[in-house]
Amino acid sequence: MDPNSVLQWFQHHPNAIHTDPAEIVARCERAVRRHAQEDAWLSAKAYVARRRHAWEQTPGLHASEVYTAREVCHEIASGLRDHEPTVESKDADHLAGGPVRDSVDDRGWELLTRWILDLAREEEHATWLEIVSHTDHMAPELIRDEHLSEDCSHEGSACFGQVAVRIAKLLEHDYSIHAFPH
Repeated sequence: MDPNSVLQWFQHHPNAIHTDPAEIVARCERAVRRHAQEDAWLSAKAYVARRRHAWEQTPGLHASEVYTAREVCHEIASGLRDHEPTVESKDADHLAGGPVRDSVDDRGWELLTRWILDLAREEEHATWLEIVSHTDHMAPELIRDEHLSEDCSHEGSACFGQVAVRIAKLLEHDYSIHAFPH
């Protein structure tokens, strides 16, 4: 279903809406896209937080920081591929916002809900693919920006768990920035 179909339906059912249909559809589309993107980044952040917690419990396996950063980014991206969130029908109010729901009657809301959920699923899936790719390619940037070492001698190498936790915290922060770019 596309926004034009929704708009046409409202134009043929003027009593189903209490305001300008074009304004509602446009406002709704912006809100759904924004919330779906935010939700995807925040879901990724929650996934990384769970992985970070597991790494905080990791005993002292030693590895170079560069190796760890590459492995952590790859492992998280791989895990994210399998943990894509799903948009649920109960999410429609959250995605569109209360004022939109209050602007239409029940029949109009049913139509909007189908469109909202389709749009949110599409937007969240596209964002999720972006997150996976972004995460998989973050290692070189993290290595450069954090001045990570390739020292692999047992004395000079870092504990994998400590570096993994550090990388995870950096990714969590990065995901937060992407979720709320304003």
